[in-house]
Amino acid sequence: MKQAFLTALVCSTICSLGAPLKVKGLRTESATNPIGVSNSPRLSWQLDSEERGNFQRAYEILAATTQEKLDEEKADLWATKKQQGAAKLLVSWQGKPLKKGQKVHWKVRVWDKQDRPSGWSKIATFVVGEQAKLLKPGRISGFESSSEKLNQLYRQSIANLEKRLDAFTEGDVAALGDGSAVHRSARAFLYHFDSVPHLTEWLRLMDSEITKDNFFPIYPGAQTTAPVSSDSGVLVTHPLWWMSGDAQPTRSRWDAYEGHIIAREAQDTLLKGTKWGGIADSENVAAEFIDLCYLGFSCRLILELALPAVQPQKAIRFQVYASRIRKSFERQFVNKDGSLKSKSQTGHVLALRSAVLNPEQKAKVLADLIALVTKNGSKVGPIGAHFLPGVLSLTGNQDLALKSLTSLNAEEQKNYTESGIAEWLMTFVAGIDTIAPGFNQVIISPRIPSNDSLSWVRAYHDSPTGQISVYWKKLSPDSALKAEVMIPTGALSRVILPIRKNQKITESGNEIADAKGVEIIERKDGKVSLITQSGKYSFLIK
Repeated sequence: MKQAFLTALVCSTICSLGAPLKVKGLRTESATNPIGVSNSPRLSWQLDSEERGNFQRAYEILAATTQEKLDEEKADLWATKKQQGAAKLLVSWQGKPLKKGQKVHWKVRVWDKQDRPSGWSKIATFVVGEQAKLLKPGRISGFESSSEKLNQLYRQSIANLEKRLDAFTEGDVAALGDGSAVHRSARAFLYHFDSVPHLTEWLRLMDSEITKDNFFPIYPGAQTTAPVSSDSGVLVTHPLWWMSGDAQPTRSRWDAYEGHIIAREAQDTLLKGTKWGGIADSENVAAEFIDLCYLGFSCRLILELALPAVQPQKAIRFQVYASRIRKSFERQFVNKDGSLKSKSQTGHVLALRSAVLNPEQKAKVLADLIALVTKNGSKVGPIGAHFLPGVLSLTGNQDLALKSLTSLNAEEQKNYTESGIAEWLMTFVAGIDTIAPGFNQVIISPRIPSNDSLSWVRAYHDSPTGQISVYWKKLSPDSALKAEVMIPTGALSRVILPIRKNQKITESGNEIADAKGVEIIERKDGKVSLITQSGKYSFLIK
């Protein structure tokens, strides 16, 4: 009896400590077992743990010329020994020099926060080569909701993205669309498909065909340039860095996209916006308006890219450009009361997202946009469809966003399914996003409608750090809300949920003060904001 008690006590103690970490998801240059990587590749892996707040304290990598040697732990290419640190994303190769055509086998083990070693991971491989061979991208997301209309938008958008990626993988360099289409879909590609290698290759092709005047082409293989599409050499770079966590392309490509923006300014020294490259008035918006907005948008993004590119001093040029663009836009397109001369919904959302308005003008333009959408529903083309849902969600108008998107005819629906609506579904409906590059710091902030247009959502995204999942459900009739989230091992998150004055929030039946790995940092304006460590959490607000 005493022995049984001691055995149970030991088992209970071990269980309370949690199992060691597990290593999974080995990748080389953001791809699984790739063929054609450089001779100085970067290695990544993910972690799995049942324990909240667990993390990697150290790691060890072994690499060998054959699987047999690796099985015997005879690392004839690289043996790091135990390295202190949490690095697990894009760890640079420090082993023996590699040759073209060489196949490398590698594996990893880690030590957790209590310095307990994991088992060795499964073996991964890569082959050194001059150019990467693209593989069919796998799905890395899921989404379903109580709204069949939203589910339909999701399915149609996924089918569109997959068709384009598959054709590009097979060698059709124009299959992703022109630069404008790729820019609108970039984050959707990255949310839903294992597409980092594909967008990286697309940008490489764009770089290889920069004109002698430093303009990007409208798409790889094209002989023409134009605003928006050519600007995608900048516009696609930002989401690729932000969602993959890979800053290397921002540095290696700086001269290319900096040169493009400088060339844009040299072509339009007064920064008035011009008709060039065949651009025409579109969606009831003047070509000059579109051109100037996208130049402003590009400057805003290149200012953000200057940090990972380690080019802070060069950012000053683009701050000056941005200021000049705002002043020019105001002179040409803004009325004295702060409203836009254009009455187009596309014009309003484009101005709001392109850093061309001051705060007072933004407030007026937003109010006018809400009035237009409330009166007429969604009346936008592809450009406006990319921005409208996000603008409404960001400004606290989720009810209106959902109403407009669930009232579309077939033609209007096509504009959205081809313009990145699957990104909006993940970011603002499911609420999955990142605060820092590569999802090391996750934000879970679903915009939950105040009406009955949407009662539940279930979604997941396999990020570079690991899988993030969300399930939220409105519990009638007392306006209660259930939210279950999973944060990848080694990551932190901020969770933001709606809450009323008379409501309280618990986690797995416990007061937040008594729950492990989570704390409230703010409660105001009808929202509660929490910080969590990694792990699974079940919140109830009632």
